[in-house]
Amino acid sequence: MTQTTKNILIGIVALIVILVLGYFAWKERQTAMPATSTTSTSTGAATIVVGTSTTNASGYTITPIYATSTLTLQAPNYKTPLTFSSNLNANQQAAYQSQFTVVQTTLASNSTDYSSWLELGILREDTGDYQGAAVDWKYVTKLYPSDPTAYANLGDLYANYLKQPAQGETYYKQAIALDPTKEETFYQNLAQIYIAQGDTADAKATLQQGINAKVTGYQNLQTELNSMQ
Repeated sequence: MTQTTKNILIGIVALIVILVLGYFAWKERQTAMPATSTTSTSTGAATIVVGTSTTNASGYTITPIYATSTLTLQAPNYKTPLTFSSNLNANQQAAYQSQFTVVQTTLASNSTDYSSWLELGILREDTGDYQGAAVDWKYVTKLYPSDPTAYANLGDLYANYLKQPAQGETYYKQAIALDPTKEETFYQNLAQIYIAQGDTADAKATLQQGINAKVTGYQNLQTELNSMQ
């Protein structure tokens, strides 16, 4: 056997050894990896991952579904400056501006911060920008649809500031429906909307509804109802 032939045989054997070792290394990596798959949804220009399925050690497939509705919401511009009503003096304006700066800082780092959006609406309402407050609180109802606070804020805003009692009634009813036992003021304020329109029957029915629901502070509702008899 010539030296050339020997060299060829040695090369072939070495190649076979490399291929075999590579196969077993690949097989070991595949065994160690968890089985995963990605579910995505197309939105035209982009693909958004909405869930990743992972098979755990017990053989169950876990697929978290991430909320995607917020991706399509158009957030109000939280940087829109406050507009001060003429009855606010310089010191009051400075105090509101200071609070506004804090809210902006928080929303810059967390654009869906619940408390900051609520506070921003309060600042706009207090400084006379009622439409701006409505926009902010409506956004909260979209981000946190199961929380009644923003609905109640809108109820007060429409009934007492925007002078649209029918809208105020609607929002208070939504707040109550979401959490019938949260706040006695939801029932009291809704009853006041009816009273302002001369509708004592619905006012009494609203107070009784809160009493029946055993809302926190329902004893106060009972006192109010007794005074209307």
